[in-house]
Amino acid sequence: MKCLCCQHDFIPNWELSNMWTSQNICNPCKMKFVKSGGCVDCGKPGIDLCQDCRRWQNLGLPLHTRTMYLYNEEAKAFMHRYKFLGDTVLIRMFTDELKKVKMRRGWIVPIPLSRDRLSERKFNQAEEIARRMNGKVTLALKRDEGTPQSRKSREERLKRSNPFHVTKEVAGKNILLVDDVYTTGITLRQAMVRLKEAGASEISAVTLFRSI
Repeated sequence: MKCLCCQHDFIPNWELSNMWTSQNICNPCKMKFVKSGGCVDCGKPGIDLCQDCRRWQNLGLPLHTRTMYLYNEEAKAFMHRYKFLGDTVLIRMFTDELKKVKMRRGWIVPIPLSRDRLSERKFNQAEEIARRMNGKVTLALKRDEGTPQSRKSREERLKRSNPFHVTKEVAGKNILLVDDVYTTGITLRQAMVRLKEAGASEISAVTLFRSI
């Protein structure tokens, strides 16, 4: 079998404990993706509740976000291939972990791209992540045009106006927001604010990576 990450051949480990898992990444590559942990709200390493999440709580905007892996050099290389080169098959590497994400009965809502960005990229990386999870994926948000987040400084990200609009009836719904990388948390919280304004009930989030 060929590893999706390094493209080298490897022999899957067909033990009873992993008989039903998708073995499409070799163990050396798998070990390079480091699980996040630390902050109970965003997974930032090294502290139980990070300064950013304390600030969000003080602003009345707490949001429990499960971040699956740290955004280390291996993760950045993955995102370059997946997000910017369009190698969408790579997301299969994380299918098993994504299917383990638990949520209350409700909707999985990926963070949308702007119309221009989607036209340029041909796919929404957050939606591809969401569709690997167990649950009903609903495209309930629309995003205004604007400068990509990756080109903005931390200060610019925190000061930007809210670009999201709700496009579905979400009143009373439990919603799990999905995005690719958690950096400052502003994107998820702006989406949360719009959904709360529209009557959504409980909102949590999951991202594939947590910036460090």
